[in-house]
Amino acid sequence: MQNYLAIDIGGTSIKYGVVQSDGTLQSNQHVPTPATWDGFLAQVDVIFNEVTAEAPIDGIAISAPGAVDSVTGVIHGITALPYIHNRPFLQAFKDRYSISVTVLNDANAAALAEGWTGAAASVKSYATVVIGTGIGGAFVDHNQVMIGSQFHGGEFGYWILDPSLPHPDGTWSKVAATSVLVNRCSEQLGRPLTGEDVFALQTDPVIQTELERFYRWNAIGIYNLQFGLDPERILIGGGISRRPEVRDGIKRHLDALCDAFGTFRIDIKTCTHFNEANLIGAARFHMLAK
Repeated sequence: MQNYLAIDIGGTSIKYGVVQSDGTLQSNQHVPTPATWDGFLAQVDVIFNEVTAEAPIDGIAISAPGAVDSVTGVIHGITALPYIHNRPFLQAFKDRYSISVTVLNDANAAALAEGWTGAAASVKSYATVVIGTGIGGAFVDHNQVMIGSQFHGGEFGYWILDPSLPHPDGTWSKVAATSVLVNRCSEQLGRPLTGEDVFALQTDPVIQTELERFYRWNAIGIYNLQFGLDPERILIGGGISRRPEVRDGIKRHLDALCDAFGTFRIDIKTCTHFNEANLIGAARFHMLAK
């Protein structure tokens, strides 16, 4: 059994753990994300020394935000961590440790985890739609993640769903993200709400209307995704997807959209991995890249 040190870089914390070659995550720890590049390198040193003191590892698998070029090891785009961008990111670790190192975009890593040991393990092609502050995701076909020429593969949140609104207000992220649902419900009831509040009040007619709007817009996005990429299965993720009524509500609207095609139905399921997904998927990518 081989062991890989998986590191998931986030805006506020760095998660890390050892993933075995069968997909088992042995631990899931985290530390605050440093504010500088030098501090970041020093923190990874601490993690590396801590893990390798317990047992040898066979590689380092990194999950990172941004437009990650896994071939050159440079992270393009803009995130909450400016210091990771437009520098020889991956090479810094290759120079630091005499062991193989890979880096992959975090949303793509999460998708690979689902195809390995999660809700897409039984299919060859699938897409993930992560519903959160915005809409993100990935498309995977035979273990290959669609990256795109501009590293924008899976950026479904930028798709225009409502062209009647000024751009970018009509994009998927702006009409159907969890944050949009919570904000609209708060405005309608005239008081600040959390996501938990919204579902605690879902029998309220006003909240019901907003939830139906949320379900329908996400169903429209997923419908377009099905006909654009035609995956065998589409998975929904993000914290809100833990609630079965979210999947059921979106599916109900999807079925209505598909009624014109007779018995055709879109196979939609909920992601299996949540907080552990990026670590497991980063390790999977490392194994596939070898």
